[in-house]
Amino acid sequence: MDWLAEFFRQKTATINLSLWAYPPLALGPDGPVAPQGYCLPYPGVPLAYVPASTVERDGATWTLPAHYRTSGPLVTHIAGPGDNGGGAPALFRSVAIYAPSPLNEHALVRINDTFAFVPLFSADGAPGFTGTSFGETGLDALPPSMKLPWTFDGYVTI
Repeated sequence: MDWLAEFFRQKTATINLSLWAYPPLALGPDGPVAPQGYCLPYPGVPLAYVPASTVERDGATWTLPAHYRTSGPLVTHIAGPGDNGGGAPALFRSVAIYAPSPLNEHALVRINDTFAFVPLFSADGAPGFTGTSFGETGLDALPPSMKLPWTFDGYVTI
C-alpha cells in the first residue's frame, strides 16, 4: 500500500516522518568503511499539508502539486551506538514530499534540495519505505565515498 497516496487523497493536515539516511561506503586504509547514518527519530518530524497551487511566470501557467513540508529547520541526530542526540552534523535541513502530478508520476521525497527519490513502500502494507538517491558531491564533513547512492529508510504516520 502506498500510504502517501492515501494521505494526499484525504488531504491529511499533518503527517509525521521518521527518516534514516545512510551515506555510501567510504574508502578507508583497510578497505570500505560504512559511515554512521543520520536520523530523524520516531515519531519523527511533522510535515504540514500544502494544497496544489497555480503559478504564472513569463506567460506560462504551472500547476504545482500538493505537498507536505517541514515548517522550520530540522535537527539531525547521528544514528547508532554513541548517539548522544547532540553535536551531529545537520544533514536534514528541510524535507518535502510531493504528490503525484503531471510533473512526476509517483510521490517524490525531496531532502534539502539535494536528494530526491521515489519511496518504495513495504510489500506487507506497513507504512515504511526505502529509496536511493545520488546527492551533490562534496557534502561538508563527510569522508570521500564510493560513487554509490545514499540509502534512505523512512516511516510515515499520522
